[in-house]
Amino acid sequence: MSLFRPSRSYRPDLDIRFANGQVPGWAAPLAEGQEPNSLAWLVVLPRRAGKTWLAHAVARARTASDADPAGAAPASADAAVPGAATVQVDLRSSPAAVRTRGAGLLLGAPAAPAPGPPGTVLLVDEPALAPASPQPAVGGALPGAGHPAGGGGLDPAVLAEGLARLREQHGTVPVVFVTPAEHALLAPHLGADAAKDRVRPRPLDARESARMAARAPDWAPPLVERLAEAEPGWLLTPFLLELALQTAEEHPQLRDDPYALAEAACEEAAYRHEYVGQCFHNGLAPGHRRELRERRWAEAGLAVPDTDAGTAGTGGPAGAVGTAGPGGLGGKGGPAGAGAGPDQLAGDPVLARHLPPLLRVHHVSDLHFGGRLRTNVDAKDRSQAGRQLADLAGAGTPLESYLDHVRRLGAEGRAPHLVVVTGDLVNRPRPEFGAQALDWLRQLGPLLAPHPDLRPEDPRILLAGGNHDVSWELCLDPRTTARHEWFADVFADYPHPDLHEPRHDRRRLYVRYPAAGLRIALLGTAESGGEPARDRDRERLAEFGEAFAGTVDDEQVTALIEDLERLDPGVVARGVLDRLTAEPGYTTFAALHHPLSPVPTVEVAPYSDVVNAGQAKRALAAAETALVLHGHTHQAFLAAERLLGGRTPWTTRIAGAPALASRESDEQNGYNEVLLAREGGEHTVAVRTVRFDGGQWSPEPVVAFRPGRADEQEPAALCEDAPR
Repeated sequence: MSLFRPSRSYRPDLDIRFANGQVPGWAAPLAEGQEPNSLAWLVVLPRRAGKTWLAHAVARARTASDADPAGAAPASADAAVPGAATVQVDLRSSPAAVRTRGAGLLLGAPAAPAPGPPGTVLLVDEPALAPASPQPAVGGALPGAGHPAGGGGLDPAVLAEGLARLREQHGTVPVVFVTPAEHALLAPHLGADAAKDRVRPRPLDARESARMAARAPDWAPPLVERLAEAEPGWLLTPFLLELALQTAEEHPQLRDDPYALAEAACEEAAYRHEYVGQCFHNGLAPGHRRELRERRWAEAGLAVPDTDAGTAGTGGPAGAVGTAGPGGLGGKGGPAGAGAGPDQLAGDPVLARHLPPLLRVHHVSDLHFGGRLRTNVDAKDRSQAGRQLADLAGAGTPLESYLDHVRRLGAEGRAPHLVVVTGDLVNRPRPEFGAQALDWLRQLGPLLAPHPDLRPEDPRILLAGGNHDVSWELCLDPRTTARHEWFADVFADYPHPDLHEPRHDRRRLYVRYPAAGLRIALLGTAESGGEPARDRDRERLAEFGEAFAGTVDDEQVTALIEDLERLDPGVVARGVLDRLTAEPGYTTFAALHHPLSPVPTVEVAPYSDVVNAGQAKRALAAAETALVLHGHTHQAFLAAERLLGGRTPWTTRIAGAPALASRESDEQNGYNEVLLAREGGEHTVAVRTVRFDGGQWSPEPVVAFRPGRADEQEPAALCEDAPR
């Protein structure tokens, strides 16, 4: 027999909040039958948070006596209890049953018996409110169209009128158990004092959680302590804690791994209990969901227009959505400092996995260590005093400034989680330049922020080499991939396209982040970089090598080759393109160096783009690639390309990054910030360029879209419920 089952019916002996005849302080007004300031007490709890258990517990606390030491559960909600001081009613019951309980007025009946004498506490559960107003019934019958069983839900105005009549005509003390969505519909009809009558239970305290753990004393108490330390959200409600303990009971091997246990419990919540559908989609109003999404964008540094103050877009009264109070959730006002809406869900571990923080990705490109870099200060005075002044003013290059920028973002809670570098890490493959680039990457790595969707072993920095990362001096080596071995050796610790591997089917392609639902394709476009532009030059080099073999050193040969006119064509090998496929459950990015589309600049040079760009774009679209990141042009660029004529229309966005530090550019240095908003298995993407301007990193306007969709939208519009 299972010790833990979060969906079980109410059992007094398993009630950890109202144990041993004790009543929590926040529930005292209900148990004592105190009169509300408005028409009713409103107990606001998300679905799957134990509203029905709480209703039974309040009824039992009011009816328990010395003659009933076992504390038996109250009578069925459909059974009459004439003259009782406490009556429970489930508005999902038939109209006849509701009327028998003395609650017919709540359904709009013109006349109905009272639930009991004045002072009777009427506990109203599952009102199933809906915005649509029911049609009045004819002949005094209970309305069917407005009743939950009638398909349209109960009109909150009808319920409020019934509450008013019960209060005024019969002296009843109503207590209504509602979800945040139902609260948003009902509260406007209850008057200005309704905010004072909100009640919301606190998270479980140590004694309450210990009572539940005591059911399995051999293993549950230490597990609860680990959960409270690792992820205290599991102690928000009895349902959540019992769900975690049920998972541990069924999977003992997870008891020593809180992370794995939490993941398994979340899967149980989603599939066995429909937690997200009930709590998030059904239990919250559209404005609540919008507010939760807006908060994520704001935390990522994007200003989203606020909804109407105090209403959260639900039509509720001012203050209908509370702010965090002393208990860490809930809002201000009322006997428990209780609130309704998004704040009640803060820390919920299941919803946190459904709606995690935005994943922040920095797309940087063209670092060119060893090349001509832009300086932060134009230090014309080379004297010692001039150098001191330059240091005080922030001398250095944007490469150092970017690291400082990431440090500041980290202090603000907005450091990137991932960094994608799209080529030209060095100006030439020299040991000293490679060491500088490697040191920079190693400084950057520890600055990246953790994210709940990323595992400790997940790679955080991804590379795609550029044409300047190719060993041109090896272009005549019989092994055509030899020119890429330097890059592969120096940056072996970071995922890259493996151009040094001759077999295309053995090259790394996708880097996957399963929990985030993100994969990034690493595509090498510098496959043939450094080729002599003329066949005659190739022949002369071969003749030179044969004639002077053993008499000239490698540096002389390298210098000769680099002086020749060369080609750096961009190309994605056909064998790699053939491996691109769509994968359900993932949003896909791709990273490469050369641009797939012409950018708004003029460069008169052969093979400056990808020679098989059309094939690459078709393969990427077929693989449902949402965003392609590239560098090479040193210019910020964003485009949307929609290939028509395929089976399913798909729009791929292409984002070029400005050079991070090179001075070989007509525009300011910078990088692209990519934000990935995940909601369950759906994603939204936003892209903006951040410029290094006057010593400050300044973001430009954002472009946001849903993967594959043709239109771009403002983040505010993306915070609304998507069509289902």
